[in-house]
Amino acid sequence: MTEINNTNIVDVTADTFMAEVIEKSKDVPVLLDFWADWCEPCKNLTPILHNVIEKNPGKLVLAKVNTDQEQMLAQQMGVQSLPTVALLKDGQIVDNFMGVKPESEVISWLSEHVDMAAEETSPVVDNNVQALIDSEQYEAALTALLDMPQEQAVWQMIEVHLLMNNIDAAQTLYAGLADEQLKLPEADQAKAKIQLVSVDASDDLAAIKQQITQGQVEPAVEALLMKLQQQTDNADVRQLLLSSFSLLNDAKLAAKYRRRMGSLLN
Repeated sequence: MTEINNTNIVDVTADTFMAEVIEKSKDVPVLLDFWADWCEPCKNLTPILHNVIEKNPGKLVLAKVNTDQEQMLAQQMGVQSLPTVALLKDGQIVDNFMGVKPESEVISWLSEHVDMAAEETSPVVDNNVQALIDSEQYEAALTALLDMPQEQAVWQMIEVHLLMNNIDAAQTLYAGLADEQLKLPEADQAKAKIQLVSVDASDDLAAIKQQITQGQVEPAVEALLMKLQQQTDNADVRQLLLSSFSLLNDAKLAAKYRRRMGSLLN
């Protein structure tokens, strides 16, 4: 796997585990990553974890364990599948997850325990175009957006197409995003908005879905959680909830609601 020259990213063995993980976590939170060369999900997660470390210098250490070389250590730590990631503070595991998460979810998960850096990027919004959107002049807005650089215009273009119910056009724009754009929080929001409009909500959910599209996300999530408590097998409720979390614009709040949803489904 590709190594990054960062003193906050270290390879750990059974011999160095106590010093590099347990003792180190008493000074700074340690993200412990169990991986293997043959594990494709591990290869997908590695750059995500590296990005998180790069964006939060001094706030976290990433300790990587190659389970092929350290099978006994993995067994001692109770690792059952790869990748497995644990967070240690003060010598203790405080949380963990298995599998791959997008960067936004990793940051949301970590934010419950670590003061993470705020996202440095925000969507570039053309106020003149936004005025056209606000006044429902969607065709004029699209015409103006076509004259702008794609990387600047794409987020508003997706929004306009969704407002016009051009779901296929919005999905095409999303599918054409560059890898770097997909790492931005705006990409998570765009995906959530596309999923949201794609949900064929029943009559009793239509009002809640409308709340979300109008930006009243938190009260809508509360209402959906109440419905989920009554109907845990309702796929539409679950999908609306999952689509809503990225639209909360608050990582800690989203993490809190994800936990509440998880507790209802357990």
